[in-house]
Amino acid sequence: MKLKKKRLLLQQLKTVKDFRVDKHKILYPLHEILFLTLFALLKGNTTFKEIHIWMECSVNNTLLKKLFEKKYISIPSKSTLHRILMNVDNEEIELIFREYFAKHIKKKNVAIDRKWLNGSDINGQYTQQGHKAILNVLDKETQVVFAHKFLDHTKKSEIPAFTELLKENYFSSDSQIFSFDALLTQHEILNIINTQGSKYIAKVKGNQKLLKEKVVLTASNFVNPSDRYNDSELNTLERDCRVIRVVEVYENRDCDIVMHHLLFKNIQSIIKVTKTSTSFKTGEVKTTTEYLIANYKSTAKEFRDTILQHWRVETYHYHLDKLMEEDDHIAYINPFSISILRSFAINLYQIFHNKYKDEKILSKSAKTTMANIKNYSRHDDELVSNYPKLISNFSPYPMITFST
Repeated sequence: MKLKKKRLLLQQLKTVKDFRVDKHKILYPLHEILFLTLFALLKGNTTFKEIHIWMECSVNNTLLKKLFEKKYISIPSKSTLHRILMNVDNEEIELIFREYFAKHIKKKNVAIDRKWLNGSDINGQYTQQGHKAILNVLDKETQVVFAHKFLDHTKKSEIPAFTELLKENYFSSDSQIFSFDALLTQHEILNIINTQGSKYIAKVKGNQKLLKEKVVLTASNFVNPSDRYNDSELNTLERDCRVIRVVEVYENRDCDIVMHHLLFKNIQSIIKVTKTSTSFKTGEVKTTTEYLIANYKSTAKEFRDTILQHWRVETYHYHLDKLMEEDDHIAYINPFSISILRSFAINLYQIFHNKYKDEKILSKSAKTTMANIKNYSRHDDELVSNYPKLISNFSPYPMITFST
């Protein structure tokens, strides 16, 4: 792979504005620090200490010097690295992130969910700072996150943040389907999605008591559901339990609207999901029922698949915690910049996994998993250097072989 192609992301990172005032005294260019941090994360270095040690071990790498066009690469101290990453403009990094992964996604089935950044808890030092969270936007089909919204709960809640995200016109795909938890089942959000010509499937729980009561009453007035699907033949396993879901859909065959509501417009379907879990260990049987609403009509099986796909965003959060150890990251002021870089790394793992998940290219005895990708990336520079070959048709990524 030509060095020119390897520089493309590095050139993009140069567009991130440097917050440091005296440009002539800068020893550690911001774009180089961001690039090195991302590569260190891909190599399995998750803490500031590990990232810094990896940087120190890479200063004499020949290819790295060619990439940066330098005879010597300056590496900041660990405290300076921390300060740089905490003060960088995360909105500008976010723009590069969105542009980079835009061609890797389909944006037909989108899940929205919040993730607390537990390392941003206040511990006495920054008393004016609030606990941070990040709103992740996941493409369900590719399992790639393609956008974030940053939340500081002393200033901005999840609901107005997602409303702002919708108004950015970043989601403009026809027949796009949004799914999210009950917290975001707000008439302002659902009506914006509906007005934009997209679709939604939204949970109805106790946070919308009157809405839920009306949904349950409307469904109970039907003699029979419009469609029904029982997935017992699939033998679904979840957390040491056998799970069976019965999905019932209630629709009005004479018109589109199944339930009139003064605030929520265009409710076309009510979905009732009855979940029965049987524990393999204890034999205990637990049954739960939940209701959802949608502004479109579909079959019970398709609704069931869409609902289950929503939990892929939780799998993404699991990878962030287990592979990138995000919950252990401590940053009280601005944890978002390195959170974006962590998402960048997880996405590249995921793209690799999507291509080789049914093959045994990393081990002769086991199929490719996200954990194996990280482990082999840590010890196999050749694997990391092969990432761009997987995605070069979209946007060449400047991976090079490092020797530590």
